[in-house]
Amino acid sequence: MYGDLLFRDGQRALGKFLFISGWVVALSGMPALNRYLKANHLREGILKIFVILFIVGSFAVPGPIVSLVKVFDGTAQPVNYRQAALSLALIYIALTILSRIAEPKDHVLERLASRIQRAAVFRALANVTGIFAVVAFLGARFVATHPVPLISTGLTLVVAAAVVTHKTFARARKLCTQIHADTQTLLRDLDELDQARIRSTTSTAKPWFRRLRGELQAGCGHADEQKAALRAWDAVELGLSTPVDTGYRRIGLPFLTDEVVAEIEAKVRTAVHGGRAGPAQADLQAIQRACSGRVDVLA
Repeated sequence: MYGDLLFRDGQRALGKFLFISGWVVALSGMPALNRYLKANHLREGILKIFVILFIVGSFAVPGPIVSLVKVFDGTAQPVNYRQAALSLALIYIALTILSRIAEPKDHVLERLASRIQRAAVFRALANVTGIFAVVAFLGARFVATHPVPLISTGLTLVVAAAVVTHKTFARARKLCTQIHADTQTLLRDLDELDQARIRSTTSTAKPWFRRLRGELQAGCGHADEQKAALRAWDAVELGLSTPVDTGYRRIGLPFLTDEVVAEIEAKVRTAVHGGRAGPAQADLQAIQRACSGRVDVLA
């Protein structure tokens, strides 16, 4: 890409050399990249994210950097602020969209810990770039006429960016804490349901006495334990469907996709109604492991 820019600027010999060399390096590295991706089935999705971010960054990042250098040099002009504002606004929009589109859809539970981290980081970066885009726009409009008020306004917006960033990560920690607690409750209810079934099958009481206690009623031998487990699942489901990074559902990244939540619900209901509890417990424990590093009861 840099060789292409040099070629357009008139440095054709150097531009051709860098352009061809870049392709040689890229093609030579493809076999090694292929081996790297095959070594871990989770790497392909991550590579997709980095490629998209690199493409967006190659177009959007140079403008703000050049403008920032000129600001420190004291040579910045309103046109530089406008270019920076446009680039930062592009980054804000791209990060908001990519947080949902580029997020890998496979092996979601295995990627869950990194999914939570990416959601918080991308939202924080998007908020910061959006606020800095406003600062750059104000600079383009008022740097020549009202420089002193512009400085105080810019500092206020920078503080706002820090506050918004803190709230984003605090939201992620609070959601992880709540889901961890609700999941633990559900796991305990499923375990109590299993224990109740074991006790009923090994009970030595007379059948008529067990019927009197309600243990042999058709379809509701353990109705209380089943209801408790289903109520616990309702709480877990609410957390799993909540966006990690923002309360605005249309632009936020949900903790888990609707498809994965539906799969876990099917496993939980199977366990509640007498099926194998192992698959449901394995998924719930995977969710707990992803949340354990972000548990914060004071968030």
